Amino acid sequence: MMTRGQLRRILNELNGQPEALERFARSKVPKAPRGSIFVGAGDSYAAALAGFYASKGSCTAIDPYALASVPEIAKGREVFFISVSGRTSSNLLAARKVSKLAKMTTALTAVRESKLAALTDQTVALPMTYVPKTPGMLSFSLSLLAVLSIVKVEASCDFEKAFESAQSDRKNISFGGGTTYFLGNSLAYPVALYAAAKTYEFLGAKAHAELVEEFSHLELFSLRRSDSVNLFGCFDPSRMSRKLSRALAAHGYDSHQIAARGNSDLERIFHSVFASQLAVLHRAEAAGLNEPKFLSAGDRLDVSDAMIY
Repeated sequence: MMTRGQLRRILNELNGQPEALERFARSKVPKAPRGSIFVGAGDSYAAALAGFYASKGSCTAIDPYALASVPEIAKGREVFFISVSGRTSSNLLAARKVSKLAKMTTALTAVRESKLAALTDQTVALPMTYVPKTPGMLSFSLSLLAVLSIVKVEASCDFEKAFESAQSDRKNISFGGGTTYFLGNSLAYPVALYAAAKTYEFLGAKAHAELVEEFSHLELFSLRRSDSVNLFGCFDPSRMSRKLSRALAAHGYDSHQIAARGNSDLERIFHSVFASQLAVLHRAEAAGLNEPKFLSAGDRLDVSDAMIY
């Protein structure tokens, strides 16, 4: 396993996730009434989108700049802003715009003293130390758990069991020489978004997330032999991902399915998250990386910082 630089610290954080999540699962969080809005960008948008699916559509998810552009969407509704750092500029803008329109605003953040926390009515503190310029591992898992708890997903989760099974299932995730695709249905789609984000950040490789159904209408027609397609098998009642994976493999394409494991929705989604995290870290190790690729992105990192903060 990785033994150097930032990747070692990230691996230690990853291995400690089951215990941290188990503790956080016992925390009390506010509950989201129907019509609530979850707001986030990047990893936090994936967590917000999970709230939409887990609430069976009673809550919605939106990008912060989109909300800032049409703040009337929040009128009379509760708004939950997800930002680990609490300083993403578009979140701050949206929080200011909806402050007199929303019924209640809540910040989900690891920094209690952040600007976002100061702009909202209440705070749900993520129990971790925020470290700038690190790709989200524990931060995403805690944000995801917070959102699922807020939308009243009450089922139990054996986080240790989910992590253990992910150790072997991460081998079913393949990274192509071209584009690496991650496909998921319903609650697995936010996981696909997250897996693609980590592929960009850690490996500097081209990746794309898509809904299982939409892939066959869209990206399939640009698929190349050098690409790989990874399909999450959970939240897939008609087993469409298995059908697609087999069809692709039969025609010589690199296609892999990540098994659905777990006795509850929570276990199934966290198994998929853990498998994605482990797969990316092992790929980074195999590539001889000492740190995530995005840290050496130079002017692109400068542009990212300028836009985000």
